Amino acid sequence: MMHSTPSPSVLPAAFTAKRAAAYSVRGYTMGAIKDGWWAFVPGQQAKPNDDLVDELCIAHTKSGRTLLRFLRKGRVPGTWDLLSVTGDPLLDQELLWAERVIWLEPHKITHTEIAECLAIEAAKVAE
Repeated sequence: MMHSTPSPSVLPAAFTAKRAAAYSVRGYTMGAIKDGWWAFVPGQQAKPNDDLVDELCIAHTKSGRTLLRFLRKGRVPGTWDLLSVTGDPLLDQELLWAERVIWLEPHKITHTEIAECLAIEAAKVAE
């Protein structure tokens, strides 16, 4: 019987990240990834690069949307295609930043959490 000891180089990225940010998934266009799940990213908010092609990412568009999508290079230089599993693709999007998802956490959002989110959004609108 062969035994191996895991080394830090084989740990999932989520376990080795110095810091991380979490985004709550909203909607049902990402197949098995359900509404209310948490998507964790390194928290760097860097400009996208070729390392993110075909990766599941949190992407922030120039128009202000933050989305969970697979990234592909757009046809217009400097743009990206954002692909979901069941929804229409968003083509040739300008991104302010994008980060590869390093961990997904299943979570069923509670009524209390919904109320808290709505209160936060209402406060932003009132500002």
